[in-house]
Amino acid sequence: MQFSWLPEVALVAAGYLVGAVPFALLLGALAGTDLRRVGSGNVGAGNLTRTVGLPYGAAAAVLDGLKGLAPVVAAGQLGFDTPVAAAGGVAAVIGHNWSVYLRSRSGRGLATSVGVLVGIAPGLLVWTGLWAVAGWVIGGGLAGFFGWGLLAPVAVFTGQPSLVVAVVLVLSLVVLIRRMQGNRGEPADRRSRLVRVVWDTDRTQALDRHSHENRAA
Repeated sequence: MQFSWLPEVALVAAGYLVGAVPFALLLGALAGTDLRRVGSGNVGAGNLTRTVGLPYGAAAAVLDGLKGLAPVVAAGQLGFDTPVAAAGGVAAVIGHNWSVYLRSRSGRGLATSVGVLVGIAPGLLVWTGLWAVAGWVIGGGLAGFFGWGLLAPVAVFTGQPSLVVAVVLVLSLVVLIRRMQGNRGEPADRRSRLVRVVWDTDRTQALDRHSHENRAA
């Protein structure tokens, strides 16, 4: 019996395993910091930047982005069609968010998702890039919610192929579900989950941040 689908499955599985490599955690360890025990506790480039420094965070973001791009490029080089390439990229984002190596929740998947977009729909990076800039004004969590939450409608509006629309919809859902899930130990009630989807933090942290911003104003 021939298993003609095995190469495709192998590429998607490889995408997940590559995506699951926790570069931010490894770079933090090189700097003598365990990201799981500092800052937000999130194993991602954002927490690495805040707790260790911008050079480390930027390096992690680039490496995380390459994790999303690598399966897409590899699929093209190996002669796979676009749906397989896209599936490999999505698998990398899932691996980043729920790493088998950590047996736990990992990052949020933003940089890795950007890497996938570079490979399949680079034009959509204009939209996410604008919201990344807006994050400096309204807060990165809220900007990320609008940037990724509205990405699929933007893909439809700009006339992207149906496959690209489907991929960005899945990427958006994976990012937002991971935000809603939060980190270990955070409240699991419905209101807290909704707050995390919008602000990428729990309710207490969001209220503390707004209180600080109001005092600064």
